[in-house]
Amino acid sequence: MFDQRVIEKIRGIWKTFDLSLGIPEIDKQHLWLIGILADLEDKLESGTKSELEVTFNSAINKTLDYASEHFALEEKLLESIGYTKLGQHRLQHMRFITALRNRARKSFEDDFEHAVSELVKNLKKWLFRHILSEDRQYVDSAQIHISDQITDWMQRHLQASSYADEIEKLYDIVVHSGKQEVSSEFKSLGEENLKLISDLWYRYKLKTGIAIVDIQHLWLLQLLVKTDKLYKQRLKQEINADDLSFQLKEAIHETIEYVREHFNTEEAIMHNFHYIGEKSHQKQHERFNILINDIIDRSEKEELESLAILIQDLKDWLVSHIAIEDKKLFYFFRSRLPEVNEYVRNLNREGRIHIWKDAVAIYKLLVDYEDITVEKSHQNRSPKH
Repeated sequence: MFDQRVIEKIRGIWKTFDLSLGIPEIDKQHLWLIGILADLEDKLESGTKSELEVTFNSAINKTLDYASEHFALEEKLLESIGYTKLGQHRLQHMRFITALRNRARKSFEDDFEHAVSELVKNLKKWLFRHILSEDRQYVDSAQIHISDQITDWMQRHLQASSYADEIEKLYDIVVHSGKQEVSSEFKSLGEENLKLISDLWYRYKLKTGIAIVDIQHLWLLQLLVKTDKLYKQRLKQEINADDLSFQLKEAIHETIEYVREHFNTEEAIMHNFHYIGEKSHQKQHERFNILINDIIDRSEKEELESLAILIQDLKDWLVSHIAIEDKKLFYFFRSRLPEVNEYVRNLNREGRIHIWKDAVAIYKLLVDYEDITVEKSHQNRSPKH
């Protein structure tokens, strides 16, 4: 069984990304797979190379075995309820297993710790992204069509596993235990805040693929979530009105200042690399500044109803702008990302931008992954001219 530190990390992942599908038998298997990978990730940070090699090989084999076991149960469930996308779902599973087997066979002699760390991180991210997207698509159908008979055979399948007792114990500790501690990265950022941020991020598919842009977008979402919560508290008078009004104004100003810094960062990158849509993009930023000025004015006058509408408009505009306009940046810069990253590092060294530690932490939790089912040669291929 996993130690307390690992359990707190598993619980943080499970709760923050809302990974429960509401089907206990499937949830237990998902939780166990996340547990295997989180445990290996933890050992990466504390073990020696020789210990790590033994642990890694054991964990990868365990992941392969149990992933196959889980996929078999899930596919049988989907077949039994007549799920129309079973073929596509099965293909995702096959790609995962094939990719994991291929990676497991590779030699990591040059930089074992780094290579293993990247692989574990990517496996974990792939898994819960798969749960959040592909698996969520069958939930409504499953909850309608799952009968007592189907539940019985799923439970028998779980009980037949060699890990049955450990799986039940982990599920009880993470989901039902009165003690609900989570690891430090989730505490410092706030579980509820991360959950709201991740919901926006995944629902609207906001990843652009340019690291600094994604980091700043995530930090803006964090600031918007914080501002929205303070506004709701102010509305309900949950805290002293004067104190909360001050906090709300501070949060609004902090958000607006960071919006401006983000715009400056994007515009500096676009200008330096001669982005063909630079002027059009800048005009959108300029139009947005009108909304910003209105928000500042309303916050100073404490016009709460108008302010609520403007905060929502701010969020809607940013989400729309990121999802449509900012994604265009990636297609222009994708063959020059190393140059862009080096340029950004120079901006940071010169103090022209700020990359907050918590912003990087959010990025690592939500974005910093690689789809292991896509070959590197395809991922890095430059666009044809």
